[in-house]
Amino acid sequence: MPKRPFPAWKFAKKKAFGGSSAQGKTQSLSHEWSTSDERSRSSWQSSSATNRGSSSLRSRTEASSSAFATETSGTDLDGGADDTGGSGGICAIIESRSREVGIAALDRRSMEFELAQFCDRDSYSRRTVTALIGIQPAVVLVSRTARGTHLLQVLEDTLSSAGLPEPLFAERRHFDEEAGLTLLESATLVGISKKEAAAKFVAVAAFTALWRFAETSMGLRLDPSLTQVTFRWANNVMAMDATTARLLELVCDARRCQERGSIFGLFSCRTPGGSRLLRQSLLQPLATKAAIVERQEAAEVFLKNTTLLHDVQRLLPAIGDCDLLAARLVTEPKTKGTHWCKAAVRTALKLRRALAALPAIAEVLRLGEVQSSSLLAEASKIFRHARFPAVVEELDRVFDSEGPGASEGKGSMAYVGLMYAVRGNVSPLLDVARQTWNDALEHIHALHRSYVVKYPELNVKLVFTEKKGWYLSHLAMSMPPEFVRTEAKGNSGRQSSTTPELSSENFKLRQAEREILTQTISVLGGGLYSILRVEAPLLYQVSHAASTLDLLQSFAAFTLMQGTFTRPSIMDNQDAPIAIKGARHPLFEHLLQLDSSAPATFEPFDYWLGQDCHFQTVTGANGGGKSTYLQTLAEMVVLAQIGCYLPAKEATIRIVSSLFTRIGSSDDISSSASSFLVEMQEAAHILRDTLPESLVLIDELGRGTAHVDGLAICWATCEKLVELQTYTLFATHFFEICRLQPYFQGWRNMHVRALENQPGERGKNGQKQFVVHHAMDLKSLLSRPSTRYGLAAAKEAQLPPEVLVRAEEMAKQVDAELSRGCCYRQQSKEDDDNDDDSEEGEDEQLVQQLRDLARSSLPPSALAQIIRRLQQALLASKQSEAAQSADA
Repeated sequence: MPKRPFPAWKFAKKKAFGGSSAQGKTQSLSHEWSTSDERSRSSWQSSSATNRGSSSLRSRTEASSSAFATETSGTDLDGGADDTGGSGGICAIIESRSREVGIAALDRRSMEFELAQFCDRDSYSRRTVTALIGIQPAVVLVSRTARGTHLLQVLEDTLSSAGLPEPLFAERRHFDEEAGLTLLESATLVGISKKEAAAKFVAVAAFTALWRFAETSMGLRLDPSLTQVTFRWANNVMAMDATTARLLELVCDARRCQERGSIFGLFSCRTPGGSRLLRQSLLQPLATKAAIVERQEAAEVFLKNTTLLHDVQRLLPAIGDCDLLAARLVTEPKTKGTHWCKAAVRTALKLRRALAALPAIAEVLRLGEVQSSSLLAEASKIFRHARFPAVVEELDRVFDSEGPGASEGKGSMAYVGLMYAVRGNVSPLLDVARQTWNDALEHIHALHRSYVVKYPELNVKLVFTEKKGWYLSHLAMSMPPEFVRTEAKGNSGRQSSTTPELSSENFKLRQAEREILTQTISVLGGGLYSILRVEAPLLYQVSHAASTLDLLQSFAAFTLMQGTFTRPSIMDNQDAPIAIKGARHPLFEHLLQLDSSAPATFEPFDYWLGQDCHFQTVTGANGGGKSTYLQTLAEMVVLAQIGCYLPAKEATIRIVSSLFTRIGSSDDISSSASSFLVEMQEAAHILRDTLPESLVLIDELGRGTAHVDGLAICWATCEKLVELQTYTLFATHFFEICRLQPYFQGWRNMHVRALENQPGERGKNGQKQFVVHHAMDLKSLLSRPSTRYGLAAAKEAQLPPEVLVRAEEMAKQVDAELSRGCCYRQQSKEDDDNDDDSEEGEDEQLVQQLRDLARSSLPPSALAQIIRRLQQALLASKQSEAAQSADA
């Protein structure tokens, strides 16, 4: 994910509040909002004092508050036409004395609040960090009383690692639960009743601070009666940190940080709301069986009825971004300028277009017989709401639906459509202003025609932008004296200019434009806008239904494009297995489909993780597919828990409450952490926060230090994970770890090996394919280090031949030295056969096993159990020998 400027408010604009009254409020609240980084704050103050001549006290306030105004430009509450604003928002976090964490988040695009309250672990990584990653906040508010706490340290580390701005401090009195409950009395609550909300006092306190900061920093008036507040239960989503999301390439690829090469890029959503819901689902997959099955059933309806799928895909774009429209209706700026007037008119026009499209989608869903899916049936019910036709009729009474499309993009046609949005004869003053505007526009076109005739060699064209108005574009050559304010237009060989006459007509046009917008707003404010504002809560329901419908159609389209897919069976029993047959890596398969001549390929993987096999080591050659094997399983689990079909033959997925990965190696220069220290920090995070229902994927732990130290750390880590009985895949080059298999129940050794295909067989042009098999023969597995995977990789990388020869010689010498007195000494096959046939060899093997046990860190109960099994095996062997001697 590309990093934002840090801190964001260091580059904020001066326009944080509107009007002189807001400036007074700025000074009165100047001590209440501040950043946690004193150096960044002081540096901003010095630049502000130089450039703006304002006091440092006011500069701090404007910096912190205008940060959000700058970040929320995509919301377009004050007049832009951008409908594709980025993700992110603002959130407030507070912790009670009983260690309960309350979070309130505000979506900067939809102006919808979300609350959550939970008890987290000491590291705050299970739920608090997961919530922050899902929100991707532009601003995080915390109470001043949080200074010096572990929560604040975790927040700062999380935000810094994710490239997000540092926290802002607010006075504790703004976290007022009583004021928050008063606001919630009038708001529309989703997911919780008003009576239950009183018990979530920590989240309500955060909601109050967030409400006050939003009104202050954005210069808006929020109406509680039009506000929707959704309560999110923390146990309903999978916990996942930012590192795991980045390594799995869920929302952006690891190389270019682009959505195109990620899991997100495999799906095609038709609305902005659907894209946001898809992103949220990938970062916070569902963790409840009922919600997952609901999505699966809806996707299955689309797969069985492709005609319904294509109709929905065709009609959905007409709905647009209902979240943005609802946000414009529920908020009102304190200062209404020209930009806000344009935004208000465009909002009404886009709302009419969206509501007019709902009956067609509802009819398509009705004909598609979607009663088998509760999600689709609920969407159809919302789209057929009885109040929508009346609202569309009222909009048609005021607006000209057959005129130029004022809501369609930008440019001169949209500009003309905005001026003629309201029907004629609705307002006499509006008609007069339009006539004045039309006369000025005719004069501008007449001037352009005269310049074309007068200067044919310049190839003069008339161009319009909302910022500059109308101006002339011509070839770059000697200019006539009347052409002024000439500017070059890049390397196109053309220039832009104006003339005194053209500037005068542009001024008249601007004057008439302001009058048209004023009269248009008076028509809207005469009752129409009040009617639309009342429908804002219903519009939120339409937005959620349309986003869900868009998400589900993208699941079905993804399934149809990728070939053989299966609907995974979701299990919520902790003892249930994760079993997948023929799993295919979704990103690799997509790349192979795009480029049929691509040389890479691999065999589909099979997975089995259950109570009888909950810990698996994965060994194999360098570049042999171990990391791909781990990543494929993680992506299968994520796709299954967002409700999507899987690229596999069969699949049974036990719900994973938290996903942990330690894949790859990289240092952290900002915190002076080497790659090995980063590995240890990630491993500590996993061991501290993992639960029995978690999924752990570890790749190459301990490779950044000495061999003995790395082996010891891997050994101890494996023992701890086996003791927790967490489903784990552990890829390693330490073959010695595989010796632990006889001592632990649920341990399985897996090995990745390459198959050489001949031309004409599976694969292309004799290329390699990698398969994973269960290494039943431990002796055979332990003999594989002699194949020298590292030297083979060096040879493939074309190291100089003399270096390779010398490396092989040194490898033999090092092996000879290490084998002397080593407890993991490897024996030849002939020695093993002789030992197996002799009683002395069995005794030596038993002694070696006891020595290994003495050096292990197993708990006494596990040691006693293993020793009893060894005793039983030894007694059975002696009894068998005695019986054979008696028979002889």
